Amino acid sequence: MNPLFHIKTPRLNLRYFTPNDLDILTPIFADPEVMHYSISGVKTRSQTEEFINRRLSQYQKYNFGLYAIVHQANQELIGYCGLLVWNFETGEEIEIGYRLARAYWGQGLATEAAIAVRDYAWKQLNINRLICIIDPDNIRSIRVAKKLGMNYEKDTVIENINVSIYSISSSDNLFPKS
Repeated sequence: MNPLFHIKTPRLNLRYFTPNDLDILTPIFADPEVMHYSISGVKTRSQTEEFINRRLSQYQKYNFGLYAIVHQANQELIGYCGLLVWNFETGEEIEIGYRLARAYWGQGLATEAAIAVRDYAWKQLNINRLICIIDPDNIRSIRVAKKLGMNYEKDTVIENINVSIYSISSSDNLFPKS
């Protein structure tokens, strides 16, 4: 695990989560609107703590994971964006996941963070295929996936929830201008 890990964008800093993020992340994960399309739903404080602990474990295992998004203007943690490993019957897939506090919606921040993570996955981690798992009704998230250069691949069911899979491969050469 690289304790100095950091991705910087024009407005954001992405870094590893720490246990100190619990008090700030808990109300974000407790917001029903923020968690509306989440497979796991609204989280309690103890579930948020478990989320952070899983991230720390994931950093150790894969040397990547979901990253805390810190807004440069106010140094506030506003959500997450990063990479998740899914094990499907067809094999392992890497998802770009993102979630922001409601006050930061509609500003292009999820797209900004996700583009930075996509590029990091290609250039630093040599991951050549990425997916997004999205509720078909989550128009905002679909918009972000498309701005990443992803295309609709298929509909499926994950944990008894209907979702759509969007994907991109590094060989697609469809990178939107970041």
